[in-house]
Amino acid sequence: MSVRPSTVRPSWSPRGGSGCRRACTVARRPCTEDWPGGWRDRLGAARHRPRAVRGHEESATVRQTGPRAQEGQGTVRTEQDQDRQGTGGAAAPADAPARAASDVPTGTSRAVPSPDDQAVLDRFDGRVAGREGTENVPVAPWFVRPDRRRHLRALYRFARFVDDVGDEPDAGVRDDGGRRTELLRLVDRDLDRLATGRAQLPAVAGLRTAVSACTLPPDPLHALVRANLQDQVVSRYATFEELVGYCRLSAQSVGELVLHVYGAATPERLRLAADVCTALQLVEHCQDVAEDLRRGRVYLPAEDLVRFGVTEADLAADSAGAGVRRLIAFEVDRAEALLDAGAALVGTLRGEARLLVAGFVGGGRAAIGAIRAAGHDVLAGAPRPSRRQIATEAVRALLDPRPGAGRRRRVAAAYGECERITREQARNFSYGIRLLPPGKRRALSAVYAFARRVDDIGDDPVLPTEEKARLLGAVRAQLGALDDHRDDPVSVALADAAARLPIPLAAFADLVDGVEMDVRGTTYRTPEDLVRYCERVAGSIGRLSLGVFGTADPDGSTRLANALGVALQLTNILRDVREDLENGRVYLPQQDLAEHGITLEAGKPSSLDAAADRLPDLVRSEAVWARGWYEIGLRLVPRLDRRSAACCLAMAGIYSRLLDRIAAEPGRVLEGRVALPGREKLLVAVQALVRGAR
Repeated sequence: MSVRPSTVRPSWSPRGGSGCRRACTVARRPCTEDWPGGWRDRLGAARHRPRAVRGHEESATVRQTGPRAQEGQGTVRTEQDQDRQGTGGAAAPADAPARAASDVPTGTSRAVPSPDDQAVLDRFDGRVAGREGTENVPVAPWFVRPDRRRHLRALYRFARFVDDVGDEPDAGVRDDGGRRTELLRLVDRDLDRLATGRAQLPAVAGLRTAVSACTLPPDPLHALVRANLQDQVVSRYATFEELVGYCRLSAQSVGELVLHVYGAATPERLRLAADVCTALQLVEHCQDVAEDLRRGRVYLPAEDLVRFGVTEADLAADSAGAGVRRLIAFEVDRAEALLDAGAALVGTLRGEARLLVAGFVGGGRAAIGAIRAAGHDVLAGAPRPSRRQIATEAVRALLDPRPGAGRRRRVAAAYGECERITREQARNFSYGIRLLPPGKRRALSAVYAFARRVDDIGDDPVLPTEEKARLLGAVRAQLGALDDHRDDPVSVALADAAARLPIPLAAFADLVDGVEMDVRGTTYRTPEDLVRYCERVAGSIGRLSLGVFGTADPDGSTRLANALGVALQLTNILRDVREDLENGRVYLPQQDLAEHGITLEAGKPSSLDAAADRLPDLVRSEAVWARGWYEIGLRLVPRLDRRSAACCLAMAGIYSRLLDRIAAEPGRVLEGRVALPGREKLLVAVQALVRGAR
């Protein structure tokens, strides 16, 4: 099967690197009316009635077995169910490329293994012995008392044994699933004999002490077998709900048993553990996409493959493309949400159990971190966390078992990346952004980082025009589906910021429009034409920033924020006259150039030098025009709170000083970009902070 316990395997997890797929987690318990009388009488049928698991219905593909299971519902039955009901196999989703239930061998009526069966099962069991040390963490860690350690090891042995029977290669087992189905049914029947002491398979008989001492219910043990039976016939899942239904069956059983080992299996804990353990199995699916595909299985919802435009051929590649990365990021985030929802389980436990579950939650988070650190490329190799990372996350889970901790750290990391981009690339804006309180600072950094990405596409000196146009189109589409780009920290941060603040994301479309004008080499005949361009590439940023700042009069303030953006962009144009000309762009209005007898040819800096005697007058005239836009835009400041006003004053102040310097020495634009020294920018920021406090 495709499911393993999380890479962070808890101490009792059934698998480490490769092989065993049964997650040690907590499952929904099926009705016990079908269970052998010995266990039912001992434990009481009432405690084994089905219970709802919060947030999920039973899988459409697989339903809990029992005498009331409906025909045609994608039911997986053990051999004893077949004896009573006369049906067998499991139905795959209608659109899944899995074999039909009728194609699966119906198994054997033998109640005990034949010598050949016994030999094969003994080989599988023999592979388990001595393999505890190969796991990512100890099967029974040092802090577990001896009797519980024996119980945990017995559970580990059984879980790995069943899982190996279900999907590990063996010379005596065909790959068509029929032989494995026969063997798994024999294991299931041997479990029936456990209560009477007649179990013949060593891995099953070894459970007797744990079952007796801890009053372990039979349901989770049988569920492990049923999950492996399902894997023999169901290889695809159409929806996330179907996949979760499978996880509820396969991923939680050992976890429930462990809670029983500690006498901690209360309804509330089982509910929380259901979320944790389902999440761990979903993470494991993401890690092992390539390995599962080689086994002919896909544990990613088919509906999600369609959503992200991913085919199974894409999953077979040596490395993940953009679509696969986005798909995996989406699945990982969904798993993290479940993990966060169940993390409160840690705080309900004490002693050994608390440490184990903290390792469980922390290990899942470490595995998620490893996937993200790999750029969500799970095809080049299954990302695995180090033991140090697992330990670190386990400690964090102990210190902060509140729900949502994992998502909070993910979003914080995304904001951290945006702030890094802002520090390194926003040579002027960063001085003002630093004056904002933390929440607004992070949000405006996300706005800047996304805008920087758009600008970088337009300014790239290597990309051909067609590729720039394609990338800008992709960015435009991304704005409408930020949730589909969870592999991108900038998108994650921007989506979070827009959820918290009234940021008009539609303004980014104006920015893209403006950069597309750059890509096409648009020139501007009149000042009004240039203003329309400036409103797109810079007024848009003013409007976005206003969404972060906040104001009591959004409508009136929007016009002022737009005007301030125009002022800053006009300053940029005057500062970069030579650089833009070298890059094939002329922004100064043709009408104004003609009035001063200047002709500038894109890509020919010599045309600028030829107008050296007339250019200063033009620059001074344009500076006066830009100053008028500052006067309008700065009326925004009194409408802002103190810290936002300081940010606005700092950013506008730096550009205003730059404009003053250009107006005082207009000939300097012939030499190249005009800039302010860092100490002067810092002085402007300090002055802005003081003015904003008034």
